[in-house]
Amino acid sequence: MPPVLVAAVILLGVLTGGLGYFAFHLWSEGNRVGEAFESTERELAQLRAQEAKRGVEVSTLERVTKEKDARVAELEDKLKSLEAELGAAQARLDELDAERAEIADKLAEFRKITEQFRKMIDSGKLEITFRRGRMIVQLPAQVLFPSGSADLTDEGAEAIRDVAKILRGMRDQHFIVGGHTDSIPVSNERFRNNWELSAARAVNVTEALIKAGLKPAQLVAAGYAEFDPVAKNNSEAGRQKNRRIEIILEPKLREIPDLESLERAAGR
Repeated sequence: MPPVLVAAVILLGVLTGGLGYFAFHLWSEGNRVGEAFESTERELAQLRAQEAKRGVEVSTLERVTKEKDARVAELEDKLKSLEAELGAAQARLDELDAERAEIADKLAEFRKITEQFRKMIDSGKLEITFRRGRMIVQLPAQVLFPSGSADLTDEGAEAIRDVAKILRGMRDQHFIVGGHTDSIPVSNERFRNNWELSAARAVNVTEALIKAGLKPAQLVAAGYAEFDPVAKNNSEAGRQKNRRIEIILEPKLREIPDLESLERAAGR
């Protein structure tokens, strides 16, 4: 074989061997890259699965957080409502305490005055009662006046003087002297009706109290006729209870500022 041909054959063999090696190297590298790609895809799938799981966990946490926030807001509103109710209850309790103290004061005053009038009460000349939140010294008309008359009897005048001795000690107290009758029309020609009779009796008792030492500014005279009964008028016993003089102790109310004072306080 010619040397040139032999050289060509050798060169071809070398090239063929080199191409085979290169092809094998490329095939091996391709397998390695494919395996790496598949591994990367598996890792990516795992990461996506983890991300999805964490997304669900985050959504769950957000939902739980919103529910807790709503519950906290609900509890805060309930707390505010309970605090308001507690404040109202405390205010009412304070009012009740004040009312209880006022009742206790009235009861103590009632007992004190009752003891002062004990002798007259025991003798049947008067009664001490509470009505419409006011203390009342009540004297039967038959103790004070002749039937159908507004003129005090000697016994009645003495009873008023005895009452005045006690009332004089209440220097800051104001009194309403109320005259009351039963429902039987008046028979005395001096009076047109029970209004005039009851008013005249109240005035005469008021004047007698002033004469016995009470200040005129402490007293008011009023006639109620038969329109403020304490018993039914369908029996003599009831009518007798209704024929009476009441000396009403006016409650001591707090002074209310006049309009000018209120306007000054408002800055007008």
